[in-house]
Amino acid sequence: MSSIGHIIKQERLNQNIKQNVLAKGICSTSYLSKIENNATVPSEEVLMFLLKRLNLEIVNVPNEDEVLVAFYELYKNAIIKRNKKLIRASLHKFTSQKTYFLQLKNYYTYHLYLFRLQLVLNEEMDNLQPSYHVMMKMEDDLDNKQKFMMNLNLGLYHYLNGDYTKALSRLESSLKFIHHVSIEEWELADYYNVLSLTYFYCNEFFNAINYASKSLLYYKDNLLFERAIDSYIVIGMAHKKMRKYEEAERNYYLAKKLAVDYRLFHYEGVIYQNLGSLHAIQERHVKAIEFYKLSLKSKEGNNNAEGSLITILSIIKEYSKQNNHVEVLEWCKRGYKAMEEINTKHNVENPSYYCHLEIYRALHSLTDDIEFVLKKSINHFEMVDDDRHVQKYSIVLANYYFKQKKFKAADLYYQKSIKILFKQKFINQWEDL
Repeated sequence: MSSIGHIIKQERLNQNIKQNVLAKGICSTSYLSKIENNATVPSEEVLMFLLKRLNLEIVNVPNEDEVLVAFYELYKNAIIKRNKKLIRASLHKFTSQKTYFLQLKNYYTYHLYLFRLQLVLNEEMDNLQPSYHVMMKMEDDLDNKQKFMMNLNLGLYHYLNGDYTKALSRLESSLKFIHHVSIEEWELADYYNVLSLTYFYCNEFFNAINYASKSLLYYKDNLLFERAIDSYIVIGMAHKKMRKYEEAERNYYLAKKLAVDYRLFHYEGVIYQNLGSLHAIQERHVKAIEFYKLSLKSKEGNNNAEGSLITILSIIKEYSKQNNHVEVLEWCKRGYKAMEEINTKHNVENPSYYCHLEIYRALHSLTDDIEFVLKKSINHFEMVDDDRHVQKYSIVLANYYFKQKKFKAADLYYQKSIKILFKQKFINQWEDL
């Protein structure tokens, strides 16, 4: 079966053209709908006029299977090695000529590969919408291997979008296919890696450790040390959440050993960050700050601007716990400076980090703007669907109102934080707590 209907529909959506506009003077809207849904094959004349109106030239691929094999190699290397610069350059060669696969099965597989490559590049979600809609339209027509890939892709899409519940639902849908189709070891390791991360963010820490350990075996056996480091870190994070601090530390140091032995120094920043967090949760403030400073040094050396902001904020939190107003304010200044440098160099603003810094500045400078800063920041985090920080700062503001004997206002923000608690635990009624 030909994919020409899908191609026309995809291009029409990409150009934001309505069906009646494309069909006008060529065919009826209902006939175009049948073409786009592969319910009928258009005549040569109708096809020619539709392609002309779309300014679309179909490039015939002499051997679709051979081209798909080459595209598969790019897909495989992209997932294993994550070289974004190489992926972007190679992907441009495939997509710049608007090459289309007319065999329907090849068309589906090509788009599955393409969508995953875009996800590896971590493209803006708005840029992924056309590919996402293609995925959703393909779902009912895929074979089992393609359904495995599609659910993995959509799971990763929702994961990157911060919707971990939807991500897990999609990823678990792929489990039923892994014993019934041919899946290579590297594909399985990649799937387990994504699944472990999603389980972690859904607070299912045993499953996170289980699947991260499975992916780790493959990565170690095949000398994929960067991926192995990723797995050790996930395992460490899950153990930390389960309060198994010694086991968490052991995995972080195993990750550090790989980073040192194989000169993967760009990983040191994230490893030191996690070690700092591990000591922070145990109230070892001095040790936590020591590791955070090592993390910051590594990140600044590797020009990891956003990572540097995360670490600066972590240091501020530790000094805040100790009510060290002077250090909090000094590190807030450093945070503002880092944000200014990022904006100057990359023209990128970080409103969320600005809110964090403003809150700690207001809390520790004894100014009168803490109420205004907290309300403004909570509104921001609600707009960007950051439930964690809405809850966190709602509690801070509620406590502030309570101390001021503004009980009605305090109740409003306590209720806001409780609502998010229910959401996090996937419950609707207090009886289910």
